[in-house]
Amino acid sequence: MDIITLDTIKVLPFYCVIIPLIASFCMPVFARWKKEYCAPLTTAVTAVVFIITIIIGNHVIKGRAISYAVSGWRPPWGIEILVDPLSTVMIMAISGISLAIMIFSFVTIKYELERIVTGWYYTAFLLCLSGMIGLVVSNDLFNMYVLIEITGISACALVAAKGTRLSTEAALKYLLLATIGSGFILFGIGFIYMITGHLNITFISIELAQIRDQYPILIWTTLSFFVVGFGVKAALFPLHLWLPDAHSSAPSPSSAILSSLVVKVYIIAFVKILLIAFGLDIFHETFIRHLIIVLAVMAMLAGSFFAFVQIELKRRLAYSTVAQIGYVFLGIGLGTPWGLAAGMLHIVVHAFMKTCLFLCAGAIAYQTGRKQVNEFADMGYLMPITMGAFTVAAFSMVGIPLFGGFISKYGLALGSLEADLPLLILVIVLSGLLNATYYFPIIGQAYFSREDHGESNHNNNNKKFIIDQIPLSMLAPIVVMALGIIYLGIFPGTVLTFINKTVEILL
Repeated sequence: MDIITLDTIKVLPFYCVIIPLIASFCMPVFARWKKEYCAPLTTAVTAVVFIITIIIGNHVIKGRAISYAVSGWRPPWGIEILVDPLSTVMIMAISGISLAIMIFSFVTIKYELERIVTGWYYTAFLLCLSGMIGLVVSNDLFNMYVLIEITGISACALVAAKGTRLSTEAALKYLLLATIGSGFILFGIGFIYMITGHLNITFISIELAQIRDQYPILIWTTLSFFVVGFGVKAALFPLHLWLPDAHSSAPSPSSAILSSLVVKVYIIAFVKILLIAFGLDIFHETFIRHLIIVLAVMAMLAGSFFAFVQIELKRRLAYSTVAQIGYVFLGIGLGTPWGLAAGMLHIVVHAFMKTCLFLCAGAIAYQTGRKQVNEFADMGYLMPITMGAFTVAAFSMVGIPLFGGFISKYGLALGSLEADLPLLILVIVLSGLLNATYYFPIIGQAYFSREDHGESNHNNNNKKFIIDQIPLSMLAPIVVMALGIIYLGIFPGTVLTFINKTVEILL
């Protein structure tokens, strides 16, 4: 690390954005010339970005945030890239999980997509990766808005890639609702610029601290626009209508990246605007926190109820995401040290959990062709490693100790006590029990129900089932995600080191 100069470190976050962006423009050429190169090249680009984020993390953990002015234009006139501890955690999670999903997609994309669209799929994947990382590290609202659009449009392409009627309809619904959300965000940005004359988040914060008493109604209106806009983007109940169809009808790698990463980067952008640009005082004075807490509680309960009645596995997992988003917004709404830390930690933990679950769903569909939750009899014997990983992720979603989900939920309970809202602990416990009602029957059926499946297999009807008859490129990412969940449940200190530094800045 010492051989890398400070000037080099400063430009590394820019490389994390520009490398996948340039690669995405090159990918259509390979799609027409050497289609078989698309997957390994995308994997190599994602791996390079992941290595760069590790270098950045090693620098930031020492207490040195990174600020880079693109093209040398200093803020407030130029575009500023700012990498703080929270941004560092997110870019490492985004690049690392994207790499795991990319490796998983080697085989399953050939199975789920037409060969003619695979090159364009990897184009959209790289665009989405570039947009997500850029959105997290951007400290400029206009640039942030551009990256919101890049991320949203590429995510729609990842949904529509399957080419079926359901996926096309889901992508169109996603696009329409995402456009409405973008409109609200753009209006909010316009109001901020009208009040402060700045688009840089740091300068907005300084200006608002001086003039906030002059525009109380306009500030409240601006925050309301941001809550609605980012609520649609992050699928906060009841603004979640696009999510179940989009996540359940997309290819398995797309479902994983949408549920684990895409909705989370919008939350990070919302937190930066809410708590850094506006500040904690305005957050409390405008009672926006109460609105967020109410919406979060509704999401935690309603998402679980809707998930319980779903028969298709991926659709159940999609509604589960709605509930889990509620946990994150609850931490934001509490606005206490423990609440914010637990909410930010749950973003990372949920990224591992939901990636693992969707990859398991894709692997099960690949080997057995089963996609419904009432078809899991004998699955623990047919695919013990995959079902073991699924069980780990499900236990974490419920909040069982020794798994990552328990740590974040325990932190939310402490945050509720800090905020003098002890009744929210009952909501957290109830939501965990509801999670158990739609995950435990799947696990119980997989391990304790036996069924004669004969000789059928969707890959070869003349062969019997073989234990975990999936390629290593599919199995390895699943195992890595499951181990990550266990690690976060037993040793959460590494991630919390970054998050606690962020909470100190926010508070």
